Amino acid sequence: MRESTFDAGKLTLGEYLTRWLEDSVRGNVRHRTLDNYRMHVRCHIIPALGRIKLKTLSSANVQALYRAKLDIGLAPSTVRYTHAVLHRALKQAVRWGLVPRNVCEAVDLPKLERAEVNALSPTEVQALFSAARGDRLEALYVLAVHTGLRIGELLGLRWGDVDLEAGKLRVARQLQRVRGGGGLAFSPTKNSSRRTIKLTTTAVEALRRHRARQAEEKLKLGGLYRDQDMILPPP
Repeated sequence: MRESTFDAGKLTLGEYLTRWLEDSVRGNVRHRTLDNYRMHVRCHIIPALGRIKLKTLSSANVQALYRAKLDIGLAPSTVRYTHAVLHRALKQAVRWGLVPRNVCEAVDLPKLERAEVNALSPTEVQALFSAARGDRLEALYVLAVHTGLRIGELLGLRWGDVDLEAGKLRVARQLQRVRGGGGLAFSPTKNSSRRTIKLTTTAVEALRRHRARQAEEKLKLGGLYRDQDMILPPP
């Protein structure tokens, strides 16, 4: 997008953001990230600020948006994500010469509220494992408790990611739901999320039982098994 493409004096924030998503963001971020950007633009930014001319958008306008979202009960983390999207968009507008400065740099962000995590007690963990014993997804519950992996990371695991002899597991991808009815899709985890985890003896034993059960299912299906390399294929 260039200033010559639009009359920058008449270009609204809503028009700019729509073109920015298509011209600059699409193809340069993961599909899930693009969907999140689109949702925040469509639901939070454009309804409140979309009609304001891009060149007249002020820090006060943006600050008022954040205040209004907090007042209706939006979580501070969600407001901060909206800020990240708008800040990135306006940073590009500065590079394209459409505005002289990024007005998002002069606003105050809400403080994050750290929710207290209520972990399961040892008694509750034992009750969970007893109830799940023999279940098709028993290994899922055991890994969730013993590794702390996110559900998408658990469902993205392949047998090639696990070394049962060494008791290690590598996290490299995740299963995510695509917005707009796009179903489920695998995607690589962010670089900061790729890691190797040391497995407990309980987790290794659960995986061994799961692999044996999976082999039995494969035999029953005449050697045909959906997603053979997946540890925990979706039901």
